[in-house]
Amino acid sequence: MTKEKILFDPKSEAGLAKRVLVSDKPDGFRPASGKVGQKVLALLSSGPKYPAEMARTLNIHHQTIYYHVGRLEKAGLISRVRSEHIRGGEANLFALASDGYAVEFPGKGEPMPTLRSSSRSKALGRFFKEFLEKGEFDGWVVVGSPLQHGEAGTQARDGHYAVQLGFALGQFVNLPSRFPVKLDVDLRAEKLLASNLIVVGGPRTNVIAEDLNPHLKIRFSQSGFWGSVVDETGRSYASELDCIVEKARNPWDPQKTCVIAAGLTGAGTKAAIIGICNFAEVLFQRYRSGDYAALLRGADRDGDGKVDSVDVLRQF
Repeated sequence: MTKEKILFDPKSEAGLAKRVLVSDKPDGFRPASGKVGQKVLALLSSGPKYPAEMARTLNIHHQTIYYHVGRLEKAGLISRVRSEHIRGGEANLFALASDGYAVEFPGKGEPMPTLRSSSRSKALGRFFKEFLEKGEFDGWVVVGSPLQHGEAGTQARDGHYAVQLGFALGQFVNLPSRFPVKLDVDLRAEKLLASNLIVVGGPRTNVIAEDLNPHLKIRFSQSGFWGSVVDETGRSYASELDCIVEKARNPWDPQKTCVIAAGLTGAGTKAAIIGICNFAEVLFQRYRSGDYAALLRGADRDGDGKVDSVDVLRQF
């Protein structure tokens, strides 16, 4: 028995489904198993065609095409879209009857995943597991205050990059009952340092990043107003697109976790966020637990003058 079902690909980023003819026996799809039948179906996947058109395109004799088209139609794999009278004869336009076909075995099956849960990155989920394992976001996203603050009286202009991170993490948790974003100065004032923290922005603009910096393996150098990043070997990196993505124990409470995504400039911080959100499978492919540090450099792959990718300079 043949019937139509919806085929859902859990790895599809677009979350699209296809209508597929399904049977419990392969016999009904036998006309599709031959070379000509396969060629006809592949050709029709680009749109409806007349048999004469198929014959010309595939360079196959008309009678051979008509024979296989008849078998495919009888099997329900293709269908007539319309018929036209041309030069005293009838021309039938054929199209695929469905997006595909499959043989279904009588297995138990499994619960249907949601689009959100099936498309999310497992590597990203592992990296942020301390923040996500309760089904609700556990911690604070800390951005620099847009007002003058800190010893240098700087104003943060990179806090909006946390929005992209919110979209990425929103795949894993329900909408938080409390507002999960704090300004750096408010986090200090409210004595919330002993929490899971995601710190966005470097020590130039985020005082929590400044406090966290001495505890990092790859850290910002204070010289030149935090003008470079220094790796574990002591080598300095000073491109405006250099940034770090790092995970470490919270120095104010070792039972908690801190993640920092920060660059030497706002563009560098944007690169760090792009690295986390768009390249998690590369950055966190081998990550399972514990501390993590990566030094990245933002890149403009499409040449529009904006950061859209990253290169990994150091990772451990």
